Amino acid sequence: SSASTSKRHSSLAVPRSKQALVLCSAMAAEKKGKDPVDKLGQDGFDLETFQKRISDETSKKLHIVDVYTAWCGPCLSIVPTFKTMQVGIDQFEDRCTITQMDRTSMPEYVTRFPQTSKPHFLFYKAGQEVFCVEGLKAPEILKFVDENLPPLEVDE
Repeated sequence: SSASTSKRHSSLAVPRSKQALVLCSAMAAEKKGKDPVDKLGQDGFDLETFQKRISDETSKKLHIVDVYTAWCGPCLSIVPTFKTMQVGIDQFEDRCTITQMDRTSMPEYVTRFPQTSKPHFLFYKAGQEVFCVEGLKAPEILKFVDENLPPLEVDE
């Protein structure tokens, strides 16, 4: 029936207010200047720098690594979500890093993640991988980030 079809589709639609919020957040991130995502091979960010970042046992930051395949559209569509987090979370850059890298950049990732249209999101804390999400599962990613960001540093 057409009534049940329209009802089913309406629950999938993003409310206009939420669309506006995401758009405003993305625009604010643009104004803020710095791209929250470091891309391997750009702006002097190389493999050695990346490996130091994720293996630093003294770092309190949560490190998110977006491992993608170059030709995969869905793999790159998470960037606006990251920009929204940058704007919406206090002192985000002091508490979290985000790296995007092609899966072919590291031999370990080539073997671990076969060429696929699904991105993989790895999470590192204190030098250890602590979580992995396969596919574009924004709610799962956001929930993990929310629960695992280090607390705000409060100046006494």
